[in-house]
Amino acid sequence: MPIGSSDLETPLDLTGSIDSQQNAADVDISSQDRAIIARAIATAHEAGKAEPPFSWSNPITGNSGTIVAVKDDTQAGGTGCTRFETTANTVGGVRAYLGTACRDLMQEWAIIDLAVKNAEADSAG
Repeated sequence: MPIGSSDLETPLDLTGSIDSQQNAADVDISSQDRAIIARAIATAHEAGKAEPPFSWSNPITGNSGTIVAVKDDTQAGGTGCTRFETTANTVGGVRAYLGTACRDLMQEWAIIDLAVKNAEADSAG
């Protein structure tokens, strides 16, 4: 049974289970970056400085940015969440991102959602 294709115009998709429309934030912002962003949010909360801007920087990836907006988004019975907007200066350039960081049961902050902010989201919200 052949595994290749003689059709040179249409590439053979060997990764059908992998979504080709990957979230740009997943490519640009590593898990290390996300942990650092979450730590910056946690530090601001602990210091009572919930008013941005405050910066973050990852010396390992070279990425950095500024958290420019935060909004409490705690749900009833939840452990606490914050919606935020951050810039990120990465190899891909400078972009704005929208995200949500929440505290888990151990009160540790983690980013649970992050996406590139686009102009359409700005005009709709």
